[in-house]
Amino acid sequence: MDFTTKPSYYQVGGSLGTNAPNYVKRQADDDFYNGLKAGEFCYVLNSRQMGKSSLQVRTIQRLRDEGIACAAIDISEIGNRSVTPEQWYAGLLRILENNFNLSDVVNVRTWWRDRNFLSPVQRLSEFIETVLLANISSNIVIFIDEIDSILALDFPADDFLALIRSCYNKRANNPEFDRLTWALLGVASPADLCRDKNLSSSTPFNIGRAIELTGFDETEAQPLAAGLAELTDQSGEVLKEVLYWTGGQPFLTQKLCKLLFENAPPACQGGEQDRIQNPQAWVEEVVRLKIVDNWESQDVPEHLSTIRDRLFKENQRIVRRLGLYQQILQKVEIVPDRSAEQMELRLTGLIVKRREKLTISNPIYQAVFNKNLIAQKLEKLSPYSEAIKVWLNSNCEDNSQLLRGDNLHSALVWASDKSLRNEDFQFLTASQRMIFSDQNQLLQAATLETKKAARDAETALIEADAAKHKAQQWIGIGSAVLAASLIGAIGFSTLAYQRFKLAQASIEIEQNGSDALLLAVSQKTDNSQALSEALLRAIASGEKLKTLVNNKPNLEQYPATRPLLALQIILDKISKKQQIKASSLPHLVKWQAHAGAVTSVSFSPDRQILATAGIDDQVRIWNFSGSKIAEWKALQQSVNMVSFSPDGKFLATAGKDGTVKFWNLSGKNISSFQAIKGSVTSISFSPDDKFLAAAGIDSNAAILPLSKQPKVISSIVKLPGHNGLVRSVNFSPKGDFVTTLDGKSTVRIWNLSGQLEKILPVQAIGISFSPAKQQYRFATVTFNGKVGLWNLSEKELMNEFQTLHFDAKSISFSPDGERLATVGIDKTVRLWNLAGRQVAQFEFEENVVSVGWSRDGKQIAVAGSNGTVWLRQVEGLAELLKQSCNFLGSKPEYFRRVSTICKQSNY
Repeated sequence: MDFTTKPSYYQVGGSLGTNAPNYVKRQADDDFYNGLKAGEFCYVLNSRQMGKSSLQVRTIQRLRDEGIACAAIDISEIGNRSVTPEQWYAGLLRILENNFNLSDVVNVRTWWRDRNFLSPVQRLSEFIETVLLANISSNIVIFIDEIDSILALDFPADDFLALIRSCYNKRANNPEFDRLTWALLGVASPADLCRDKNLSSSTPFNIGRAIELTGFDETEAQPLAAGLAELTDQSGEVLKEVLYWTGGQPFLTQKLCKLLFENAPPACQGGEQDRIQNPQAWVEEVVRLKIVDNWESQDVPEHLSTIRDRLFKENQRIVRRLGLYQQILQKVEIVPDRSAEQMELRLTGLIVKRREKLTISNPIYQAVFNKNLIAQKLEKLSPYSEAIKVWLNSNCEDNSQLLRGDNLHSALVWASDKSLRNEDFQFLTASQRMIFSDQNQLLQAATLETKKAARDAETALIEADAAKHKAQQWIGIGSAVLAASLIGAIGFSTLAYQRFKLAQASIEIEQNGSDALLLAVSQKTDNSQALSEALLRAIASGEKLKTLVNNKPNLEQYPATRPLLALQIILDKISKKQQIKASSLPHLVKWQAHAGAVTSVSFSPDRQILATAGIDDQVRIWNFSGSKIAEWKALQQSVNMVSFSPDGKFLATAGKDGTVKFWNLSGKNISSFQAIKGSVTSISFSPDDKFLAAAGIDSNAAILPLSKQPKVISSIVKLPGHNGLVRSVNFSPKGDFVTTLDGKSTVRIWNLSGQLEKILPVQAIGISFSPAKQQYRFATVTFNGKVGLWNLSEKELMNEFQTLHFDAKSISFSPDGERLATVGIDKTVRLWNLAGRQVAQFEFEENVVSVGWSRDGKQIAVAGSNGTVWLRQVEGLAELLKQSCNFLGSKPEYFRRVSTICKQSNY
């Protein structure tokens, strides 16, 4: 194709001038102008190069023509990284001074310095009220462009957004604020900009007007036809083809028109405009040669590269984001739901909402970011790309492709911090189910328990036979000796027989509990009757177990535990179906505690309260109903851990900035100090409140002596020799030694002088001490879910068992030492007795970050990765039976049957 270059009518990139002939007016122009003129807060949040800046230029000109004073602030000019709140807000104030020519009215530097007793945002607020509104008599509109740059700040800008909201709230009491309004423009969603999701009353977005900025349609784009008219009499047809290829995307539309104008076929240069016989083929060839082919070298100014960078940006949602885009490429109907991955895709510009479904913006994007490219990227991302491809092509029936052993373990490690596609979830779940599916997990565990009980029974029978044989051997011996020997033999035989009967009963109870659970989790139990039948079976086995253990409190000695697990899981399933009255529900309280992940949760040792901390740098105290009692900002960049002191009188927080701070329960800072270099990841009080241990990144850990205030009173004791990150540090229950767990999964034991006493022969991911003094032991868990129980005095392994986690993250003892809580990446918390039998399983909607036990061990608090906290009741056998009997007893069709089973317990 022989192209020659000519001057262009079009402009590619940058803001169009106020009188540019190629400016395309859209519905958004009038919506934006009319909204701001009426005093509404308006925001234009969209992908890059959609014409936001040109829209702002035009709107400012129209408003100024109406006598409205306007200021345009490109907020990215103030800077982001390493800029302090003081500098950032002062920068805003300086720009306002310059835009509104206020230098003759006020010396900004002096004005700002004279009010350094106020917070930066309060100073800006006062400037707006006492200087800006006092000296500008007309209506005022402040435009904030590139608002997404606040996401790169080292501090949250929620206060700035709250300031905008406050300007509208003040209108009720101060009419001067009726003259002021704001406009925000940028590449972000409101959810991105508001880091603290709890401050719904402070965000301006729920009172503002969203301006929808769409691509050009054929009617709107007619000004662009003027440039094409120099080339052909069919400019309308050419423009129609241009819009087909660009989807009306402003940057691409201007660029393609410019390419057509500059590279017109020679036949058009001598005035023979009608020589373009096939506009469709001509436009398609220019698109192919000048945009799509070798696009990286032709992407000037950058457009497709910007989209590529946002599409392939490495974060935890990359797999799900690419998977969603892949589905849209495959023409799967996706309904917009404003999920994080959908909003990320929409902000790339690749997809748009049309007729209430998501679709590719235009054929150019589809050609550049095509199916093959996305498939190749996904293959590079996942360690199981070939296996999942074959598995999906077999309609998910080729189980030979499912992962096992080390391959599954590696895949789960890779997936642990990512938001996956549905296909990935299905594949990994199916792989896990091959080993421990919902049914096979329980069946295999039950089989193991049954075999164990059978072995016990077999041993008991052998012992009974031996006792009988021993008694027969003594026949013929003298009567006195015979009598004594028979008494001993019969006693031994009786004991063996009792053990046999106990083992036999345990097998039956365990099997019946497993049957009930299998019925409940099977794929054919979506109806309430099936769940009720499963619950009835679980009650029957639970009642038998109750009789067998005779209310013995020691959970470790239970000969069977499957009825507890069955009762709890079935009740939870029924609860989710909302079939239980509120009074009968397993007690669960849920609330949004933080914006972003909850990093830590801690129960008070002496009150019915708990504390939480999050990446939002907030500390909050709650009662057990989820009502907030107190909150404060820690000013530690992010709070990695919060912990009550042993006496419950104050809190300690571990900060990303390397500090540890002590607070009273009202949020007053008692003291603070630089604990270690780098972020503090873990802290632990000694039982007597005399020491605090701290650990963090860069191989740092130390023991700090405390006074009663509390304050650090002498030099710290360093614990050297770690490999990189130190995950956790813990005092023993007696406070006589400290354990550290580093990033290489090494557990070290230290005395209080900082001397290394022992390195445990285990690669652990979590460690927890039993608070029960009579037990004197601690537990570790490895990444593949193996739990080890250790003797506290000798630091020797006593017992170990395998959990159902192939991806464990942490372990925690209950206060009575009877249960262990384990956490994995599967959003599930499992409880175990110390014999390794599972007694409960709680599933949550978010990844679980941490778990804490209430002081009485009857509740656990679960911290979620998206800011949610759950407070969950932990029921014993008697409580579970009572709930179950009450529920089925309230159903007429089950009343008689359940009454017979439950009557002996008087529920």
